[in-house]
Amino acid sequence: MKEIGDRKQIAEYLSRFDLTAFLDKAVMDQFELHRFERGEDIFTIDERPEYLYFLVKGKVKVSILLRNGNRVLLRFCVPLSLLGDLEVANDFAVKTSVSAVCESELLSLQLSMVREHMMNSSAFLKLILRELSFKLYHNVVVKTLTSSAPLKTRIASYLLLMTSDERNERMLDELETESQAEIAELLGASYRHVNRVLNELSSEGVIEVSRSQIKIVDFDMLKNSASDLYG
Repeated sequence: MKEIGDRKQIAEYLSRFDLTAFLDKAVMDQFELHRFERGEDIFTIDERPEYLYFLVKGKVKVSILLRNGNRVLLRFCVPLSLLGDLEVANDFAVKTSVSAVCESELLSLQLSMVREHMMNSSAFLKLILRELSFKLYHNVVVKTLTSSAPLKTRIASYLLLMTSDERNERMLDELETESQAEIAELLGASYRHVNRVLNELSSEGVIEVSRSQIKIVDFDMLKNSASDLYG
């Protein structure tokens, strides 16, 4: 992580994302700007975070560690996303791994300062509530992916979840994945079955599949395939 001491850039990000509407003027001078390189960890599992982060440039991924040692992708985050919001009100250790997919910049506030000066701000709490409600909704959908629905529906739902925002609007055109095995692990299906369904979606013109990437070709068709779980 590299700290960028550019107050002008910080002010530009605060203005671009209209953060002044949610934050008291007293904390504006407390912002720092941190840059993370591709693959660099922002949070690691079981650490107690020091900062509340606002992702303002780039993309990060959130994953969990399974008992067998494999990491499974939960979601991608793009601007403007909050990281560390779950730990604002409680001194929780982080239970997910968060790392930069590409060079990313994040505005940061010390969590200790946030807890001391911002917990009585209704505008700030609304921002936190909005972020937490989206993450709760996201987690509910993830749980449905292990249901008894057809695997094609579950895979389409997973791809849609990974590439759309809280309004079900297209957010990303492609999904980076270390292997199709991680999708199989998350969905509780065999690698061969997952591979067969991905090839089926590819032949239908919904997606394109390569070794480390799944590209969404037809977002509306993907929504239709996922409609049972992700309306």
